[in-house]
Amino acid sequence: MESKKGIHYGWLIVFSCFMIMSLFLCIVMNCPGLFLISVTEEFGITRSQYTLNTTVISAAMMVVAMNAGRIFSKFSVKKVMMVSSIILPIAYFFFSKATSIYMFYAISAVVGLCMGLCGMVPMSTLITRWFNEKKGLATGLAFTGSGLGGMILQPIIGKLIVNVGWRNTYAILAVLMFALVVPCTVFIIKDYPSDKGLQPFGGAPKAVDNSAAVEEDGVTLAQARKKAYFWMFLPLVTLSSAAACSMVQNVSPYVTDLGFDPTVAASLSALSLGVLAACKVLLGQIYDKKGSLFTTVMSLTCLVAAAVCYASAVNTAFLYAGIFISGLGIAYTTVGYPINTQSMFGKKDYSAIYGNVASFSSIGTAIGSPITSMIYDATGSYRMAWFMWAAVNAVAIFVFIALNKMAQKDRAK
Repeated sequence: MESKKGIHYGWLIVFSCFMIMSLFLCIVMNCPGLFLISVTEEFGITRSQYTLNTTVISAAMMVVAMNAGRIFSKFSVKKVMMVSSIILPIAYFFFSKATSIYMFYAISAVVGLCMGLCGMVPMSTLITRWFNEKKGLATGLAFTGSGLGGMILQPIIGKLIVNVGWRNTYAILAVLMFALVVPCTVFIIKDYPSDKGLQPFGGAPKAVDNSAAVEEDGVTLAQARKKAYFWMFLPLVTLSSAAACSMVQNVSPYVTDLGFDPTVAASLSALSLGVLAACKVLLGQIYDKKGSLFTTVMSLTCLVAAAVCYASAVNTAFLYAGIFISGLGIAYTTVGYPINTQSMFGKKDYSAIYGNVASFSSIGTAIGSPITSMIYDATGSYRMAWFMWAAVNAVAIFVFIALNKMAQKDRAK
């Protein structure tokens, strides 16, 4: 099969993933903090009770991720993404009708399952299938959606909550998600390059067909589980995701607690997601040029530095410093994980192995914000939480250096 002239169809796959990240993952995972004060006041609950809502979503995503190998070996990625993209906004709409936090939890379970079925694992699988070159750039561009979408949507969401109430805001967002994402999964997403008569971007040593994937390099999930660095990598994923999720979801309430108007807090939160969007593209290019070790260590260092800046935020200079430094660190949790997974374990059983990685990322997302909120509830401040996440990721840097050496030595055999 020859590549057709013009823009490679793989970039349309990237665009579709970008839209999913912009509307689904951004709204579901990056914007709950904007609703925190309104919902907790109406229901008379604590912040940690509200953030448990995110834990339920993450737990459901984890269930999907842990079974990703079986799911996507039996069912078309496109069909799974199409069905789940239809159900998710319908379920999200019912947040606007919730009368208690327990209804939030039930709705969140459905939203989380759908998010897992059309989120990080299937999108990373598609990009792995469609790109043999510039995979870092493609991953960065696709996952930029959550940051760029947040930059655009967070100020709008903040104003909507003030002007029409949090319930109507949930309903409006549900309609927006359905209108803009479903056409992508129905009409654009394709399982394999061969579905369009193409090779992956950059060419392929062997043609890919729909009946069976080409035998790829790497190891199976069963083989990966016998390696020490596999079990070292998973908890690092959890901890980095916990820190990153805490930074994303607690920026708005943190800034509000520092005395800023809620609309200003929403704008600063949007700025952080805008920086994140740019950093995802940049980080993908750095991975392509500098490799896994250098780029991951740099990203973890940024997580440490950003947390210290937030903890030391005696004025807006520290806040802005934290926002800009955090970009490359938080971007690592979406761009870096799939690239590190392929770097260490290859393509052979990528969906299954990355499913395990994504499940541990979901654990981090599930526990990160609640832990931060519990520290806030206990101390009346986010400062101790920021220092804690800085210390955790400082240790993660040295552990990653060690496991990377083990993985590269093993792959060289």
